[in-house]
Amino acid sequence: MPGHESYAGKEVLITGGLGFLGSNLAIRLVELGAFVTLYDGLISGLGGNFFNIDPIKDRVNLAVADVGDRWAMDRHVGYQDIIFNIGMHSSHLDSMIDPVFDIETNVVPQIYFLESVRQYNPEVRVVYIGSRAQFGRVEEPPITERSPLNPMDIYAASKQAVEWYHMLYNKICGLRATSLRLGNTYGPRHQMKHAKYGVQNYLMRLALDNQEIEIYGDGSQTRELLYVDDVIESLLLLGENEQCIGEVYAIGTEERVSFLDLVKEIIRACGSGSYTHAPWPEDRKAIEVGDVITDFTKLTAHTGWMPSTTLSDGLKKTAEYYRRFKQHYW
Repeated sequence: MPGHESYAGKEVLITGGLGFLGSNLAIRLVELGAFVTLYDGLISGLGGNFFNIDPIKDRVNLAVADVGDRWAMDRHVGYQDIIFNIGMHSSHLDSMIDPVFDIETNVVPQIYFLESVRQYNPEVRVVYIGSRAQFGRVEEPPITERSPLNPMDIYAASKQAVEWYHMLYNKICGLRATSLRLGNTYGPRHQMKHAKYGVQNYLMRLALDNQEIEIYGDGSQTRELLYVDDVIESLLLLGENEQCIGEVYAIGTEERVSFLDLVKEIIRACGSGSYTHAPWPEDRKAIEVGDVITDFTKLTAHTGWMPSTTLSDGLKKTAEYYRRFKQHYW
């Protein structure tokens, strides 16, 4: 694994810094010697959790404010060397129930953020966390950066719009942006109270509580699951590699698993739980993307990244973390 010495002494801002990805990234950056500012609106249900940063709580700056709060954001963007822009909600179902909520939470604040950057730090390095959902249902797999965009819900459309805004600001003011279209990610520090964000993590809660997991249909649809440490490694590589500026990347893993086998692996890792089959609910059937097969050779070619954590090892590490710190997440 590369040493990432380039981050030592750098000023780094993470939006969504108290959440799942943000906190894991922050811990790694502090270990690398970066000066980290965490920026989080603590929107109810999204996963912001002060316990997530417990190992580094005295070694980071913290700003509790909305991404769209110009007064707060203006104070922080000007001195940053790099910004990891993670702070958005990721509920597919909520976006379909209330599209205005989605636009007000995921799109409008991002425009304010980009305007703060344009005024106070126009050429800053930004890594934007997009979504595999921007590809939607891909008729001709595998998924590559050239696959036609086919969002299946409002959330996916919003993520694509915000990616376009980032790339447009590359042209408007010289912003040095990169987008990673991230798929299903699991691991420690994810919120566990509901299944709206990261269903595979919530399934671990059900198994750890010895509950029954519902599998819609026969569970044959395939998924690629990334352990959070592997995702953090990809973000660090993207953030320090000049070749990645202005580029969009798909990310995945060669270890694919059916949803049914995933549930079985989760039950095995947790040592408890059970499953049953159920018919597809119409709201979920409408946004189901089918099998996921990703060609991530562009990311590997530009950065050298490859996933290194097997599904069984990642699930064991995740189950161990939540057994130990259950009271902070249930």
